[in-house]
Amino acid sequence: MSKYEAEPEEAAAQETGVRKRGRPVQMDFEARETVILDATHALMMERGFDHVTMSAIARRAGMSKRTLYAHFDSQEVLLGRVIARISASIFQPLPEEDQDRPFSERLDLLLTFNKPPGSDRHKLEFLRTMVARAQTYPALARGLVHEGRGRLTGYVRDEIMREITAGRLSLAPDQAALSADLIVSMAFGDPLVRLLDPEFAEPTPELLAERRALAIRLFLTGCAVKMGDDA
Repeated sequence: MSKYEAEPEEAAAQETGVRKRGRPVQMDFEARETVILDATHALMMERGFDHVTMSAIARRAGMSKRTLYAHFDSQEVLLGRVIARISASIFQPLPEEDQDRPFSERLDLLLTFNKPPGSDRHKLEFLRTMVARAQTYPALARGLVHEGRGRLTGYVRDEIMREITAGRLSLAPDQAALSADLIVSMAFGDPLVRLLDPEFAEPTPELLAERRALAIRLFLTGCAVKMGDDA
């Protein structure tokens, strides 16, 4: 069977959201794409990388592989879109109502995020496989970096630049990006430990909060924040 050949049950349902007798209900392009992304996201949370195939995605979405390839040129492109969507829901810029908070509070908000639901074991296995396949799927590997840690670091960098511009932080503007990378590293530690050590125990929310607070305090002390400018 070619990658575009539909299985009988999938072909019958590729343009409909529900399998049933009678005339199928047509789905528009955007709705089909959302179903595909949702199905891929669910599989990524449940299975290792090698099991998130286009065939498995098609079965979960109730569509043919031909329909999947009409929306996405390759599995790598599809997975990249899902990773970007997940990252955008986890790492977000500060909402407008929090823009005037003290710098330390803004950092705390940016460095605090909820983990997406799903099996931590499967998510780690997915990441481990992606590290091993980085040369095979370079665009996907780069997307993991830029859409995950890179997105968060960018938001932190923007807040650091605000403080530098306002004269409240003793850093040169060209040090903002490096400073953001350092504080993210202090707050979350080395990600390779989680990937390489099968016995690694996930830190509790309380420990993460303690580490985050210490990282912010050390960063602000080292950057000599002017007294009275940050609570």
